[in-house]
Amino acid sequence: MSGDLSQFIRSLLEESFEGLELIESSLLNLEQGDDETIHSIFRAAHSIKGGAVTFGLNNVTEFTHLVETLLDEMRD
Repeated sequence: MSGDLSQFIRSLLEESFEGLELIESSLLNLEQGDDETIHSIFRAAHSIKGGAVTFGLNNVTEFTHLVETLLDEMRD
């Protein structure tokens, strides 16, 4: 079972790093009023948070929740 769990964690980390790369590049290129990019960043953060919740990674969950809150404020 632990071998299976480590495989899932490895997949989570790979997907999270991809999401972080997307977030970083999107933030670097973000222009005022670019709602689609903000939505893209939000989706990436939300996916990272979902994986973190699944594995009980509370620090990651709390941080990505804060990122989502900030992005919601930017959308408003």
